[in-house]
Amino acid sequence: MEHDTPLVHLRIKDNILIASYRKNLIIDLDVAHKIVLQRQSFTRGQKMPAIILSQGVTSMDKPAREYLASEEGTKGLSATAIIVNSPFSRSLGNFFLMVNKTSIPVKLFSKISHAQKWLQQFITRNQSNDHGQTIKRD
Repeated sequence: MEHDTPLVHLRIKDNILIASYRKNLIIDLDVAHKIVLQRQSFTRGQKMPAIILSQGVTSMDKPAREYLASEEGTKGLSATAIIVNSPFSRSLGNFFLMVNKTSIPVKLFSKISHAQKWLQQFITRNQSNDHGQTIKRD
């Protein structure tokens, strides 16, 4: 399953959500809300781990960081791996983790394969949505 939006490309592979931010994306609170709503709509409330490909982000303001780390912003996620592949994305990721405490496990990786391996522990056999309904996977 895949879904394209002006802000992020979403797809599910091996029961892991992969979110790729668009190039030169500036994330403020309004954009952060839109991204979360798009993610929740795409996954239909199914709780799953996610890989975030952050290379497109050029900046993120404090309200957006706080929202994305909040319980509301992480609803539907069991864990998140952030892929960092540049000094800027690594510093942004480290800063995010230092100042924003999340209710789910979050870790930085430079390789997608290492992130996928780590996220396997957060995949449940019968993943369900927030209403307790089992979701049929494609």
